[in-house]
Amino acid sequence: MQQIRYMISSSATAITIQEAGLLDLVAGGYREDHNFSISTCSNTGVKITSHAVKHGRFSTQDVAAQYHYKDATINVKADLESKSPISATLTLSRKFLPSLNTTASLKLPNYNSSTLRAQYFPKHAGLAMSVSLYHTSKIQLSASVGTSSFAFGIQTEYNITSKQFREFDAGISMTKPNHEASITMGNKGDFLRASYIHYFDRKKKVAAAAVISRRFSKKENTLIVGGSWIMDNLTTVKARFDYHGKMKMLLQHKIKPKSRLTVSSEFDTKAINKIPGIGLTLSLVL
Repeated sequence: MQQIRYMISSSATAITIQEAGLLDLVAGGYREDHNFSISTCSNTGVKITSHAVKHGRFSTQDVAAQYHYKDATINVKADLESKSPISATLTLSRKFLPSLNTTASLKLPNYNSSTLRAQYFPKHAGLAMSVSLYHTSKIQLSASVGTSSFAFGIQTEYNITSKQFREFDAGISMTKPNHEASITMGNKGDFLRASYIHYFDRKKKVAAAAVISRRFSKKENTLIVGGSWIMDNLTTVKARFDYHGKMKMLLQHKIKPKSRLTVSSEFDTKAINKIPGIGLTLSLVL
């Protein structure tokens, strides 16, 4: 399922909240590999995270460190399996006005991904512009308008050299106390998705969702239905079934406030003799 990207300000959060909650219900946490991560934070504000993933016979390990000081954040990652064993990102954020925020992200050694972003978010609206510090011929523009119950947002990429718009994404979202719905369009109208999530209680402990998508160029339709049940403050159960006949289930249990154990499985109803895939994720925060 394609994930439409939005750069929408916090003043018009309906689309952001709906997309994040829905995608977490039908896609978040379902894995077939084995994950283990452990994080710790020192008194000086340095956060260190060690992450290991095993998928079949293949495994990867990496160690990341983060340090935040005032308006600057430094992230350093060491991954021996990558072409760049050590990478770093320096992020500088500054608010010049109450409604204007600028962020510069410098990445090494892959400096091609370095960007400069400016966001202006007055009441019930938002505007954002993102420019690559390396490819200055491309500018990403986005705008949104809405309230806590209704929002509309668009995003596009403009090529200065050819004077053409290369991409165009748009979305509209409606949020009510017991349900949320949205329609999103991407790839210049080639991709269309409609989604709906319904909460059966006021505390949103029991929910069901459906996602229907259409890719016009390939004449492909996709249907995904899912549900979640928050049993208590520690345990959550989720399940989803897609158009291809695959069923996924997930059990997540909080060991500590920020530490989780997640067990997920996948079963193909069209291949009953196939052994179901099992995924295990353990995330510890010390």
